[in-house]
Amino acid sequence: MSRVRAGKLVFQDPVLLCGVVYLLLYFDASGFLRLGLLAAVLHELGHIFVYCIQQRQLPVIEVTMTGFCMHTAGEKLSPRQRLVLAAAGPAVNFVLAGVWALRLAQAATIRGSAFWAANLLTGLFNLLPIPPLDGAKVLFSLLPDRMYDTMLRYERI
Repeated sequence: MSRVRAGKLVFQDPVLLCGVVYLLLYFDASGFLRLGLLAAVLHELGHIFVYCIQQRQLPVIEVTMTGFCMHTAGEKLSPRQRLVLAAAGPAVNFVLAGVWALRLAQAATIRGSAFWAANLLTGLFNLLPIPPLDGAKVLFSLLPDRMYDTMLRYERI
């Protein structure tokens, strides 16, 4: 596996990543994949924004074939900070879905409906209580610190 680092961004297997994304976008006739990727990027920007507010610095972000991963290991976050950080991504998706639902009530378009659906599905999927998704992190943040640390060790598996 090759890694390329550009400041706080780490790309794992960048040639393969770019090739796969290129092929997927090339064959995306409906444009739904583009909207889904936009919803996923906005979701991650929600996490990054909250992290920057909490820690006053940018996190290290790893981009892989399966998505984005924000490295916060070794940083001491309070349970409340962990909860807000985990909920920020789905919250962005739900806010965007709500805004688009209001917009669709005035003038419905296929692309608008697809963007609404992409945000709603991204937010709901990430709230599943399965590690490493945000839903599991929300549940883990409600645990005492000692149990939280134990759960994080198993999350990597």
